[in-house]
Amino acid sequence: MNSKTMVSGLLLGASLFVNSATAQEHQHEEHGSHTHGQAVLTFVLEGNEAELAFVTPTANIVGFEHQVKDDSERQLVEKMIADFTSVQWFSFDAQANCTVTGTDISSDLTADRTTKPQHADLNANYTLVCQNPARLQALTLDLAEIAAGVEQVSVQWIVNGEQGAAQWQPDRVTVPLVAQ
Repeated sequence: MNSKTMVSGLLLGASLFVNSATAQEHQHEEHGSHTHGQAVLTFVLEGNEAELAFVTPTANIVGFEHQVKDDSERQLVEKMIADFTSVQWFSFDAQANCTVTGTDISSDLTADRTTKPQHADLNANYTLVCQNPARLQALTLDLAEIAAGVEQVSVQWIVNGEQGAAQWQPDRVTVPLVAQ
């Protein structure tokens, strides 16, 4: 199995986990329970190829989850997409020399819909290449400017066969990507 197939498989597994959690959240939402302030980030590195996936309710970023009602809300959604496309909100150890090679940013707020969403998410997916993956030790998140409503990020990672999980909070911006 080549590394691209392995990364795709790992991401599929992580995606199923995230989608399962999202489905459960949708079920709870119908009963009035909905958790804002939280996000999920999954990072997988195999060889020198990596994928990073970030999911959070749009309320954490733009302050709402309903379809856009006016120009000011449309501008907030456009800024959200632009901010996450610019890839300025996360970084890795400089020695690892990781470069973003692809982005896929989407939201329920930008999709043409026939039904109104009860829960709208931002999905930000990135493909990276790390020239020196052995030097990759930590992930730094800077969400203060673009997602001030995110109070906690559940980070799940797989780096060259090692895996782990951590919680990111604004007062602890760096997440270790090594087994502790």
